Amino acid sequence: MTKDELFLAARDLPATPGVYIMRNAADKVIYVGKSKALRNRVSSYFAPYANHRGKTVHMVNSVARFEVYHTATELEALVLEDRFIKQFMPRYNIKLKDSSTYPYIKVSAEAYPRISITNKRDGDGSYYGPYASHTTAKNIVSTVKNAFALPSCNKRFPADIGKGRPCLNFHIGRCGGLCAGKLSKDEYGERIAAAKRLLGGDCSALIKDLEAKMNTACEAMEYEQAAVYRDSMRAVAKIRDKQHIVAAPQVEADVFGIYADDAGSAVTVLIIRGGAICDRENFFFGSDEIISPAAMVSLISSYYRNKGFIPKEVWCGFELGEEEELLREALSKSRLVLPKRGDKRALTELAESNAKEQLLHRRAENQRQTGFLASFAAFLGLEVVPERIESYDISNSGDEFITAGMVVLENGKFCKKHYKSFNLKELEGQDDFAATTEVLRRRLAHADEGESWTLPDLILADGGAGQINAIRQALDEYGLDIPVFGMVKDEHHKTRTLTDGENELSLNKRQDIFVFIYKLQEEVHRFALSRMDKRRRNVAKKSILTQIKGVGSAKAEELLRAFGGLSELRKATATEIAAVKGINEETAQRICDFLRENIK
Repeated sequence: MTKDELFLAARDLPATPGVYIMRNAADKVIYVGKSKALRNRVSSYFAPYANHRGKTVHMVNSVARFEVYHTATELEALVLEDRFIKQFMPRYNIKLKDSSTYPYIKVSAEAYPRISITNKRDGDGSYYGPYASHTTAKNIVSTVKNAFALPSCNKRFPADIGKGRPCLNFHIGRCGGLCAGKLSKDEYGERIAAAKRLLGGDCSALIKDLEAKMNTACEAMEYEQAAVYRDSMRAVAKIRDKQHIVAAPQVEADVFGIYADDAGSAVTVLIIRGGAICDRENFFFGSDEIISPAAMVSLISSYYRNKGFIPKEVWCGFELGEEEELLREALSKSRLVLPKRGDKRALTELAESNAKEQLLHRRAENQRQTGFLASFAAFLGLEVVPERIESYDISNSGDEFITAGMVVLENGKFCKKHYKSFNLKELEGQDDFAATTEVLRRRLAHADEGESWTLPDLILADGGAGQINAIRQALDEYGLDIPVFGMVKDEHHKTRTLTDGENELSLNKRQDIFVFIYKLQEEVHRFALSRMDKRRRNVAKKSILTQIKGVGSAKAEELLRAFGGLSELRKATATEIAAVKGINEETAQRICDFLRENIK
């Protein structure tokens, strides 16, 4: 359809809420939007008087047809738009590509509460977060446990109190020794209560309380207990000093800032809890992705749907226009703030500054990496810069558990979400060449199955001519011509050359390439070995369980799957075990008794 025809078609739409989908001449979805009045919004793209700029011009010029989906309300349209964006991943929409579950820190509601990390709130304890990453959550948990000398082991309390000797953490002052009976239940509860206050951001008041308890203990000449309070007080003070206090202690808010230019854009979220900046998230978008008030409302709504938690306030340092009311409705009970001056405005400007700096830093890194890849391509004599590189390694334990690992680099960086492993069950004995051919055949069979299976621009094999020929055999069967090089090691197990099977390229004068290849070999070897070891351990666990009367191989596998491993199964009660399909109460009790007696 021409632009005039698209305009006339849009004028026939009703002025009601809904979602519109723009498609190009190849019928590919290139943009998804929503509106409270479809006729007005869609026709505005194709109107003769339209004055679009930048990326919007390119998008409109690419539209061949559109389709619409009607909804009862604009809020319903916002939810449907999010689903379509995730489904089609349109070129011109800004997208939250990493929609993994955000972690929480949980303090359980047991008699002896435990502090752990979880991906969901199930209502049986106190929860803090969510946090931007598991790394952040792990660091916080470690800091809190060290501050109050809480156990970090897997022992179950009170069942394991008095059993065995305390671990090294007790002897170096990182654990109070609950397992050895060094802490009473009340003392442990007091430490957990302090940990919960620290997780809630109540640092200053907590320090005052600990100081008061320390002084009281000193007056009572309980110097050992006073030292415990002193150490906790110092640990909390260090945490407080590291925090960037920006608001009153009761403030709980997320602060959004944007930076955009012709080459792309970034959104930074500063996460304020207890009046301090405790975390930050950055999202980066390409030059084709359109930043607009409507796009930002969609992004913020999707962000909180993924996160499953909305703070008391959300601050935005950018105008939302007529989309403002929709975002207020989407945020429900949380308060939307668009500060114009004062401390809150200063914080939105800080978020914008962070977005700019993070984007410029990311670009500088990408430029350096692109320069290296171009140099690497020239060194290998490639016709194109290898944006995607794959490397393979075979790991085994004798003639058993033969496992192949596939490691992926995209634009010179390890892309762990695209790593793959292959269990080789048909090989008889060790035959790395046959294993390599089988792995490549299986990998190439998935070539059309999504982003994680995209064909590489370069394959680097751990080995020489034999591995190269094995890979090329599989490539020839699929009619593919992908450059393959082997990473050849010397007698000291260090990579000395790269080979295409006939010619060798020395790395003696290219330290940058040597370091790159070394890191790649270490990573692919680590990954293949870890997957092989996991298979071996799973078989070992199953063989232990099958020693129990009434437990065969299938039931052992079901038990391990239900509890996530042998250590978690050992912690379970007979009632919990009996809930697994195929396990009766008598067998569950036998499992319980066997694991408690034989697995430490």
